[in-house]
Amino acid sequence: MNLVLLITSLLGATIQGVPQISSEIKSIITGITTSVSAIVSSGVTSSVNPLTILAAISGVIASLKVIPNLPQNTLSIITGLDDAITAALQADAVAKTKVDPTQLQPIAPLP
Repeated sequence: MNLVLLITSLLGATIQGVPQISSEIKSIITGITTSVSAIVSSGVTSSVNPLTILAAISGVIASLKVIPNLPQNTLSIITGLDDAITAALQADAVAKTKVDPTQLQPIAPLP
């Protein structure tokens, strides 16, 4: 979940000073960042699927990438964050095919 918070925080910080990005999109990203931060700090992360949040952020990033005249450095950061999300989603998909969560057992504490 901390990876999700990091990506949303970086995205929020990156877009705030870019005038080509509408205030509506900035508001959406700020809302996502605030919500994720509240979830992480509450400690109640078992009911929230980080992959769902990453998929939502990926959609926001897709809309950012088509905004005309974005500064190259901003576009580079957005693309890097998109790559990180894609890698996380792909790693999770691979893990699901190689690990059967129903077979996982708690590790007995050491004496």
